[in-house]
Amino acid sequence: MTSVTSDVFRKAMAHFATGVAVVTATSDEGEQGATISALSSVSLDPLTLLVCLNRKSATCRAIEQSQRFGISILTNSQEGIARHFAMPSHAKSMDEHCIRHDDGTCFVRDALVQIGVEVIETLRGGTHEIFLARPVHITMNEDGEMPPLLYYRGTFDLLA
Repeated sequence: MTSVTSDVFRKAMAHFATGVAVVTATSDEGEQGATISALSSVSLDPLTLLVCLNRKSATCRAIEQSQRFGISILTNSQEGIARHFAMPSHAKSMDEHCIRHDDGTCFVRDALVQIGVEVIETLRGGTHEIFLARPVHITMNEDGEMPPLLYYRGTFDLLA
């Protein structure tokens, strides 16, 4: 048995394969985006999902200010976009990778799924904010059978 430290915990959790998404929001600082793997459905009644973001991130601040955001679930051909949105906020370009919905919500172009949400509750979880949100619109890419991009053991993994 291993003593639990933050490094051991991170390594253990890396064995849990997860999908990859980009979260986008707009605030007074402009459009922000971040690559995430902490996304989960919570409830079908009422419809609720959760997203976790580091409190220090510009994207977290944008969500706190706007109380709405976009979620783009990435395909296995979008690893480059996942890496782009994992960079510090000052190094990100939104225009080359994103489209905007009629309500102004920003999404990654050609994502597997795009979900526009409104925040219903915010919880604090250590270094992160946990946003519970209600989906208000969903667009699914029906062009063929595109597998999702996965994150496993610290790297992006492609489903064949």
